[in-house]
Amino acid sequence: MIKEHKIEILNEKFEKVEDNMNIYVYNCSNTFNYGSMMMGVNFISYFEKVSNGKNVYYVETEDEINIQRLRYATGLDNIYSTSLDSLFKKEFNKYDYIFSYLKLKNLTSDLIKKIDLVVVLGGDDYTEDYGWKVPLSKAIKFALLKREGLKVVMLGQTIGPFYSFRKKIMPKLFSKIDKIYAREPLTYNYLVNLGLKNISIMDDLALLPLPKQEIQERTKEYITFCPSELIYRYVKEGSRSEWIDFNLFIIDKIMKRYSEQKLVLLAHVLKPDNVDDRKLVNELYNLASTEYRDRILVEDREIYPYQVRNYIQQSLFTISSRMHPVVSSLQCEVPAIAFSYSTKYWGIIGERYELEDYIIDVRYMTYDEMKERFIVVLDKLDNEYDIVQQKIKEKNELARENIIIALKEITAL
Repeated sequence: MIKEHKIEILNEKFEKVEDNMNIYVYNCSNTFNYGSMMMGVNFISYFEKVSNGKNVYYVETEDEINIQRLRYATGLDNIYSTSLDSLFKKEFNKYDYIFSYLKLKNLTSDLIKKIDLVVVLGGDDYTEDYGWKVPLSKAIKFALLKREGLKVVMLGQTIGPFYSFRKKIMPKLFSKIDKIYAREPLTYNYLVNLGLKNISIMDDLALLPLPKQEIQERTKEYITFCPSELIYRYVKEGSRSEWIDFNLFIIDKIMKRYSEQKLVLLAHVLKPDNVDDRKLVNELYNLASTEYRDRILVEDREIYPYQVRNYIQQSLFTISSRMHPVVSSLQCEVPAIAFSYSTKYWGIIGERYELEDYIIDVRYMTYDEMKERFIVVLDKLDNEYDIVQQKIKEKNELARENIIIALKEITAL
């Protein structure tokens, strides 16, 4: 068993390697969020291939176990840990970023002299779905890094929309970055309308096969269900208890309609504790009707994303309140039903894959409306299963080509 422990920065790790790059990676600090881990694993694995060299990757994290998991998942040993925000000095307050931006203070650490490229992996951190202060402060940080001469790339992003004074400030900050790769058309078109020129479109990195992913026989023996301990906070009405009741409704309908399949309750985010999906997974299993329990499997171990895909590949379809199980399902060419709580679902699943009919947005529907909609979506999937699967296959081919082109572009910056 891997023992967890705190990380200390070892400066000697950052010695330059001739003809290769030292790459600083944001947004892969928690490999127990399998979505984040997939993006980190695929960026490192595929960038190594397209750049034809053994680069050195420094990944922000608070626990060394995340680096060990990345090394195992990629099969590479040139991945090292660094503490969060180690490109900046430690003792400052939030206003110091503004002073630094105005050239009244210098906040960057000596580490920046040893880094060639900063990669900000995607997500939806630069929407205002979760507030505006964090996106603004991070954008200021990246502008400061650019001013110090670093190359900065934002890879696979869902960005905006912005409101109030951020409409003017965020485009100015983003314009300083070397390249921003939007992962779907809604973001790309929004950034074009903001007047940005340093943008391209690229698909989510998790749409590529994972390094250790096996091709499983398509048995269709499962239906994979990834409930979320996070999403009920965004539901239009009701509490966590009502969200549990709704999830039990889903389980009941699935078990009755698909009597030949087993249901896999799979936890996709295990850390931090306040959004640990294992809580809901085990609660649902304990509350599910006793008549179904011999057909329900619980997967709540600390596993790897490629092992998640082993279940998905053998599934008839996937249901998820997390986005990246749906992305994995698309990569495995298995149809999926998504419960959405943010803009990112509509950009990737709706616009990019043209599967908007399979998104149920919890922000705008009551529980009764969601129940009705879920039944309608199940009927639609039953009737259009082969059509949906063929569409996914075609889109996947375009996604693979698009991602590799973008990674090759980055090597030439």
